[in-house]
Amino acid sequence: MALNVTFYGTLNEAGEYFAKRLHEWAWSAASASDREKALIAARRLIDGLNYKGYKHPVYELLEANAEATVDEIQAAEATQENEFPRGADTTVPEDIRIAQYELTHSLLDNKDPELELETLAVAGQTYGGVKTTYQREQVPIEHLINMIPNAVAWRRLRPYLRDGDAVHFSRVS
Repeated sequence: MALNVTFYGTLNEAGEYFAKRLHEWAWSAASASDREKALIAARRLIDGLNYKGYKHPVYELLEANAEATVDEIQAAEATQENEFPRGADTTVPEDIRIAQYELTHSLLDNKDPELELETLAVAGQTYGGVKTTYQREQVPIEHLINMIPNAVAWRRLRPYLRDGDAVHFSRVS
């Protein structure tokens, strides 16, 4: 699989995925330019999350030199723009590519991550006199809090994420 730094995989691979997907009309109806823009936007949403482990170059550095300095780690991290591959992986996991494709479809279908979260709090609307009421006490759905407007994509991404409630302690001597 070829790795594009602006998104995971290639346009051809995305096309192959959507050729096998039921209800793929948002992809088919989009221009080639919009498809690429949506893939890039989906990758940015994916890369905005907090993942377990290290980017692959950092992993390799730490395997070779556990005493690497912060500067060396930052330099290694800068050599890989995207969040994947991570750890010992040398390729992007299929789950990540599928999550990107599903997010791409949602974005092409005009699902705006911010609007999806805002709309969740709407308790009532009136057309005459234009009145909207909000119920802010409701706990938003996990994937929407994390700006992922697609539950299928979220289920693919979730196993790779750090536990936000976990605290990691290290002993330094």
